[in-house]
Amino acid sequence: MTELESNPLRATGWEPLELTPQLARLYGHPTGTKAYRKLISDGVLVAIVGHDDNGHAMALTHVAHFAADEVVPGRLPTFAEVYAARNVLVPREALMVAVLEPMSFALKLRWERVQSRDMLPTTPGLPTTVKCVQMYVEAVTEDVVFGTQDVPNPTPTPRWPAVPLRDPVGPVPDELLGDAERAALEDDDERPDDDDPHDGER
Repeated sequence: MTELESNPLRATGWEPLELTPQLARLYGHPTGTKAYRKLISDGVLVAIVGHDDNGHAMALTHVAHFAADEVVPGRLPTFAEVYAARNVLVPREALMVAVLEPMSFALKLRWERVQSRDMLPTTPGLPTTVKCVQMYVEAVTEDVVFGTQDVPNPTPTPRWPAVPLRDPVGPVPDELLGDAERAALEDDDERPDDDDPHDGER
């Protein structure tokens, strides 16, 4: 048994963290139940994962360095980092999607906070947090999107009757035929049919 099979967290660089309500909210998943940290070349990845009636969820954040008394956001995690963390920290059978808020929504919230005297509560997570949630797909949609192999694909019924393609050349007029071609056509017309049923009676 390899180290990856016996302890995938340790083999891939993840180590558990003591999860507190403040830490869970700061790193994007207030209802998370487990926290992990991974040291990388340009900082630290912090993952908060959890599972409830809605399914699995994960928040992945990149910070310049990890400290309890100081938080310095780094950059957005790359797709490879999100995908690798999801494969290790979330069950493989869960279909996970990344939630990306539209920029107009973020700007609207900021504008409301500036114009209001009562500051609205900040959303969980840092600017460098990517949130992933489990998505459930109906069977018919799953077949269309993912091409399930065990469901036969019916042959589509054409909307209009099939029309045979027209020969772009067509028959050649007799005046354009040479003597050799005209003689070959006459020979074909005079040649007896090989499938004549009365051939044996002659």
